[in-house]
Amino acid sequence: MAYEKRRFTDEQIQSANSVNILEYASQYFDVKRVGVNSYKIEGYGGLHINPVINKWNCFSQNKGGGPIQFVMFTENKSWVESVKQLLGLTFSNTFNYQKDIKNVKKEDTKGKLVLPKKNNTYKHMIAYLIQTRGIDKDIVYQFIKDKKLYEDKYKNCVFVGHDKDGNAKYASIRGTNTNTERFRGEVKNSNKAYSFNFLKRNSDRLYAFESPIELMSYMSINKGFNHNAISLAGVSDIALKKFLRDNKNIETIRFCLNNDQAGKKATKSLVEKYKCDYSIEVEYPLLKDFNEDIVSSKHVNNEKNYEEVEDEELEI
Repeated sequence: MAYEKRRFTDEQIQSANSVNILEYASQYFDVKRVGVNSYKIEGYGGLHINPVINKWNCFSQNKGGGPIQFVMFTENKSWVESVKQLLGLTFSNTFNYQKDIKNVKKEDTKGKLVLPKKNNTYKHMIAYLIQTRGIDKDIVYQFIKDKKLYEDKYKNCVFVGHDKDGNAKYASIRGTNTNTERFRGEVKNSNKAYSFNFLKRNSDRLYAFESPIELMSYMSINKGFNHNAISLAGVSDIALKKFLRDNKNIETIRFCLNNDQAGKKATKSLVEKYKCDYSIEVEYPLLKDFNEDIVSSKHVNNEKNYEEVEDEELEI
């Protein structure tokens, strides 16, 4: 019983409490500078963030604290849910005050992206995505062949985003071990502006999701999907702005973010921001996210719904 209560190691809790609150908040909320060391989030009764000490306070409700308490308060999550969410992020854990204040709403200048080393097989990743997550095998194989998806030497899924010349500029990692807390994160020097996407230049529609797995899940639910789709790598519009700049033919944006408080809040903000220039549509999953919709409709953990494919066929 004591083991079950020990959900996180001390290192994991410390990591969650080291997340940069200001950087996190800027991905989800409209953050405004109101003082030398003070940033305010509208709509939360005087919620202020002090980036120097990485703390927040809501004076009207006499609450405050660090990153974990921030997620609990703003998103109405439990302590466990908040820690899990923060552990899934990859914001800079060391707060460089002068640099971060200057670039709260600007894209950071990135160093060279070095992709994780490939494994000599795809079988762990394929089993996880197709059997455990219920994603259609043809969609998984297509992303592999397009060099947007591969397995690293630690058996993780690696989702890759490229620039217009085909150079890798972004990579996120998702662990495949279903027996432990799965690792999630972005590779160092990833540029969110080039996030994972599905490109169809003959379509004037763009579908936006929070993650690669949500994007692939939606495509699996909607067989024959033939439009542009992008992972926002969260709910920031950095990747969205870049995609729209590079693809002037887009006329309609459909926001397909998660069916939870954070997803709905972000959707409302994004709709307001882009409704003047584009035709806007909104679609929520039935459950929390589109992968949960798939998993709930298939007994994917109990049946093998794909055939083995030789690694040579996928051109490792």
